[in-house]
Amino acid sequence: MALALFSSPALAQDNLDVAAAGRSVVRVVVVSMEDGEAAGIGTGSGVAVAPDKILTNAHVLTDAAEGEAIIGVVPSEGRKRFTGRLIAYEPQRDLALIQLIDGRVEPATIATGPVQDGAAVAALGYPFSVDRARELSAEGFVTPAAPVKSWGRVSGGQSSQRFDTVLHDASIGRGNSGGPLVDACGRIVGINSFVSNSEGVDAVFGFSVSVREILPFLRSAGVRANVTGLPCRSSAEQAAIDERLARGEAQQAEEARKRAALSQERLASRRQQLRDEIMAERDTGLAVAGLLLVFGVLFVNGGMVLAVHHDRKLATASGAAGLLLMAGAPIAWAERPDLDQADMRLAAEQPRARSVAGVQGALLCRPDLERSRLTVSEPKEVRLDLTGPGCESGRTAFAETDGRYERADVSPREAIAQVRRLDSDNGRLTVERFFLSAETAAAARKLQSRHAVAGCEPDASRSVGELNAALRDLLPPAPNERLVYSCRPDAG
Repeated sequence: MALALFSSPALAQDNLDVAAAGRSVVRVVVVSMEDGEAAGIGTGSGVAVAPDKILTNAHVLTDAAEGEAIIGVVPSEGRKRFTGRLIAYEPQRDLALIQLIDGRVEPATIATGPVQDGAAVAALGYPFSVDRARELSAEGFVTPAAPVKSWGRVSGGQSSQRFDTVLHDASIGRGNSGGPLVDACGRIVGINSFVSNSEGVDAVFGFSVSVREILPFLRSAGVRANVTGLPCRSSAEQAAIDERLARGEAQQAEEARKRAALSQERLASRRQQLRDEIMAERDTGLAVAGLLLVFGVLFVNGGMVLAVHHDRKLATASGAAGLLLMAGAPIAWAERPDLDQADMRLAAEQPRARSVAGVQGALLCRPDLERSRLTVSEPKEVRLDLTGPGCESGRTAFAETDGRYERADVSPREAIAQVRRLDSDNGRLTVERFFLSAETAAAARKLQSRHAVAGCEPDASRSVGELNAALRDLLPPAPNERLVYSCRPDAG
């Protein structure tokens, strides 16, 4: 049992990405009308593929397509409910599209890559069985509430004969129709449509309309949805990659330490060798000075002897030579090298070290895909203009701690927060992105406005640090995305 629990996909994932996908899920309520009076009510699920476009099943909106009906859209968060109208209907694919008349919903991202057999998936929606068990009232059906999430795996079965589907074993039922089937990264891989008929004795499998049907349908309706072809890398897989990279970096650091230690030993040996050479040069200079002095004295004495014998010309030459030799003695003494010249000679022998550009000026940051965990974002180059330490473009300040610069921000339009870190030692930029609920995003924006920091004044770093700490308390325990960049001076 313990092994079975640990192998559960819901436990293998931290659920944060699927929870973020829940922001885009809505309950679809269809009230059929006859002679201006409500004649019946039906419910289903849907998912936002644009801020004002809701994708669902065609069979959820049959009454709206074939007769008079009111379409209500109840988001998963907030306090408002919206109305909509049917703008695209294709029963052959069991897909339909709702245009919101008022309001907006955070759009989801569609994964265009293949869905691997056995991959973990989650079905999000509003199953009627759960509503009935909760004894939900009529008002409860139109009150925003988080969708029900059920985990399963993709099964290697056959697709439906009517349209291309994804077969899975995540639990779905009536009311889940039109809701998304998402991968472990929270991207849409299908729209739940129907289940196999087990008659109570066999396992129930779900069929979801695949992305191969969804994308052509949206294109024909003129909808430009958020799509990504990046594979889904689970948090466990990313943790394993991070551990491997950390071990590699630690090994490189150890090798660099050993090389540095060996280099220091060689430098110490060479320094001692140079000191020995300098001592030899000093001894040689001392000997030369002594010889010059001795020979100078001999020549001067010889000149005096010659002068006594009245050989004035030769005596003058001998005396002059002696004086020159004696004058050269202190020069030879003074020209002896000092012992501290060993370090100067050693430095002159070393190759000129390449300058390492600090994190300042114009930087071009290229994504490091191996270190990054991307779920909905596309990897793109980023340019930074650091006009000073911890100051971007002269307007945005970062908090500085031990050579690392950090800043947390909340988007004014999207329910997204990001934390940027720039490491001055290795020029690595890390951007952590958090997909927030509407309530958390509103609280974060309010907090950010209360700690507003303008420009890069001397005390801006401290104020930004206080804002970073305050926002950290609001953000989820782990980011939904982590983008890692390698930054170098921007030659362009």
